[in-house]
Amino acid sequence: MQVPTFLLERNQTLFENTVDINLTESGVHAATVGDLVPETERDALAGIALGYGYTEGTPALRQAIADWHPGAGADNVFVGTGTSEANLIAMMTLASKGEHIVVVTPNFMQIDGMARALSVEVTQVALKAEDDWQPDAATVTKAIRPGKTAFVTLCDPNNPTGVAMRADRRRALSEATERAGVWLLVDEIYRGSEIDGGPDATSWGLGDKVMVTGGLSKSFGCPGLRIGWCLAPPQIVAEMHRRQDYTTIGTGPLAQDLAHRALQEPLRSQLLHRGQAILAQGRKRVADWVANNEGWNWVKPDASGQAFIAYPMPVRSSELVEALRKETGVFVCAGDWFGIDGHVRLGFGVDASELEEGLRRFDRFLMDHYGAA
Repeated sequence: MQVPTFLLERNQTLFENTVDINLTESGVHAATVGDLVPETERDALAGIALGYGYTEGTPALRQAIADWHPGAGADNVFVGTGTSEANLIAMMTLASKGEHIVVVTPNFMQIDGMARALSVEVTQVALKAEDDWQPDAATVTKAIRPGKTAFVTLCDPNNPTGVAMRADRRRALSEATERAGVWLLVDEIYRGSEIDGGPDATSWGLGDKVMVTGGLSKSFGCPGLRIGWCLAPPQIVAEMHRRQDYTTIGTGPLAQDLAHRALQEPLRSQLLHRGQAILAQGRKRVADWVANNEGWNWVKPDASGQAFIAYPMPVRSSELVEALRKETGVFVCAGDWFGIDGHVRLGFGVDASELEEGLRRFDRFLMDHYGAA
């Protein structure tokens, strides 16, 4: 099977642990086990048996995930090794060789790449910065092929822009896919990172053919737990578990215990509020940086720890990013890794001092090469 290179993940894997300053992450500065487990309860971790346990996730964990999605029950929850596995198995469950899917871009590009590798046809529908990166239901509908399209997929809040769908656009899209008789698969990994507060909006419950994925990696600051999920009708969840028997088999009992803790109140709200505070500070610093760089512009992100910034220089984004990394030790994402050149994705959910030093070095690089910063 020929698999296209997943440019974002491949580059992060190669360089994120060796650079001085990694600004490619889109979530929030990582929490610790100590943030999840009070000192008085840490001895309980020693009693967790490291067997297979509930490979599909403990009933308590599945219920805790369901509780964060109004109207869901534990039988609506698939638990996977990160949102990446949830996305992969959802795609494999919904679409078969020769069928067709619609991918709204920019996007994480995982589903796009794996679908093509599995001989599923892909049509990309591009969001536009001038429309604040909001999806247009009519444009998506035109890309649907009656009788052949299995599902439409997008990220909300979006990767790499950090922009959340407006409620009217979210509802219009779910209604459009429902009328067309196709599934709507929404990657909600950044749900809960709404920087200005407000409800943790979800597409779950907007229709009988709406599925959402998510996980603890971004908003919760717990990527090392590798716990993700998919919310779907019970019969789809059962089919996903049947396919999971061929992939990871399931997640581990220690990660499940810690994930259950993270998703229970009041800790759930504490983790999300912690993240929102870090992101608010980082977004403000990047807003000031963008304003001070002539010709640079962005659509201010609503959520997540990522800024998708357009720059004015006539240089390919992957070349810009490589030169920045090699010369300064600062690592950011190239827009062309998402299919949109002329942009960089800059992560601002990191430690404040690390962000400050990264921006200082970026300014020096711009001054040295382009005479402006």
